[in-house]
Amino acid sequence: MSASPGIIPQPTFSVVMAAYNRGRHILPSIRSVLAQSLQDFELLIIGDACTDDTSEVVASVGSPKVRWFNLPERGGSQSFPNNEGIARAVGRHIAYLGHDDIWAPNHLSALADLFESDPTADFAISGTIYHGPRASNYRLVTGIFDDSRAASEHFFPPSSVAHKIDVVDRIGRWRAPSDIVPPVDAEFQLRAAGAGMRFVSTQHITVHKFAAGHRYLYYLKQASDEQARMLRRMSSPGYAGYVASELARSKASGTFMTARFPSFDSYSKGQLAELNGRNRGVVRPELKPLLGPEIIRQDNHTRALDWLPNASDPDWIRWVGCNPRPKLLVPFKASEPVAVRLSLWHRDPQALKSLKLSVNDAPTKARIGRLRQRGNLWKAKASLDVRLKPDDYTILELHLNKLQRPTAQRPGLGVAKIEVTPSSWRGLLGRLAKLASSISSAR
Repeated sequence: MSASPGIIPQPTFSVVMAAYNRGRHILPSIRSVLAQSLQDFELLIIGDACTDDTSEVVASVGSPKVRWFNLPERGGSQSFPNNEGIARAVGRHIAYLGHDDIWAPNHLSALADLFESDPTADFAISGTIYHGPRASNYRLVTGIFDDSRAASEHFFPPSSVAHKIDVVDRIGRWRAPSDIVPPVDAEFQLRAAGAGMRFVSTQHITVHKFAAGHRYLYYLKQASDEQARMLRRMSSPGYAGYVASELARSKASGTFMTARFPSFDSYSKGQLAELNGRNRGVVRPELKPLLGPEIIRQDNHTRALDWLPNASDPDWIRWVGCNPRPKLLVPFKASEPVAVRLSLWHRDPQALKSLKLSVNDAPTKARIGRLRQRGNLWKAKASLDVRLKPDDYTILELHLNKLQRPTAQRPGLGVAKIEVTPSSWRGLLGRLAKLASSISSAR
């Protein structure tokens, strides 16, 4: 039945996309929405006080289905854009999509079919594949379940979630990260499950998630090549087989329906939000001018899939994770050349013979010093001359070879302290070292 003149028809879905300084990299996610087989939707993109060109990029899409709003003040999480999107929504259901995630073309139709076939469902959940960084061989599948009680145990990312428009009237809005202990998306889901909301699964994988929390310093070095590649894969004849293969691999490796909620008892309000912000590069150490020699020591904070959080041995070695391109942050700026020395560790001395890396995307190769053995480990110094950014953070990205990556039998490469020295200090330090040596010899 056609709508009466002057009355705007109510779409089945209001799609809410929270955005923060994603710029042109938001386009693949938008395109995955506009390519839906079910076109009965509106797309509300809500900026969390974006300061880049995201507004212009969204406008360039030129679709009447897309609406853009930019919040006047930054809230620092998806809660604030999500609440604004829901307040502006006119659809019968709310669906969420992260600004770096991708929907398969049948995503909204699968959710709509579920709501139509089961009117008692408050939440419709679609299957999701978490994709680790490229070549990491990491995948995790969630969102496929038979019992609504799974929502109290298993986390479903917002990109897989749709709910009836009145859910927030019954359980309340998304909460600020500083007011809660769990992450905002986990808290919203747990609150809904605790209120007795009914969760139902489509039983189909229609979401591809490229989690920022799995990509260290993601917001310092954004990209969209993985998302664009997934869009191309979706249009190829072999896409269905690819999804089936990824599902089978997830089950074989024990990462199917394993995204369970941890205990939040040991955390305070807002603490997890800050830790997650450090992971993604939103929260960073202070950027300081390099005025003299500095040592960057490892700590025990998480580093996404780049580095394992177990730097608790006497040498504070941090071992590489499954990402073959792990990053290191240099929180100093300088206008002159800088010498960088990395303390490297490995069980196999052959793994320390060379080290390839890039500095702010410029490929380089480090010089390797003499190898030394300590117990069952070998260590070496990797030296390189670099130029730090004069007004921003510098990122070192290691390009690990097969031997330097971890296996089930042994850890991969380890990194301890990082020494950073302005070139103007190197001569002075050399002279001081010679002086100290001569004084020692005289004694």
